[in-house]
Amino acid sequence: MRRLWLWFVLCVALIGASPGAAAPQAVDRGLILGVRPPWFGLRELDGSRMRFAINGSTIVKLDGRRVRLRRLRRGDVAVVVHDGPSVSAVRAFRP
Repeated sequence: MRRLWLWFVLCVALIGASPGAAAPQAVDRGLILGVRPPWFGLRELDGSRMRFAINGSTIVKLDGRRVRLRRLRRGDVAVVVHDGPSVSAVRAFRP
């Protein structure tokens, strides 16, 4: 019985520890300054400029449809989800 209890406590500890091990994701919002695959520039709401690189696993959407990065244009409004240098998603809207 004691081994079963220790096993249960260990499993609960591992389940509780897994979300903390993941890197927190950041979200940046702004206007696209330019696109030159695999890079694009973004002017954020506070006026600062950021440069992002995408990879094969990055999801890029324009007005709700999945597209290639080269379909985005200067002036599109974008939301970029990333965790450090790795961009996981780009959602863009054309005004």
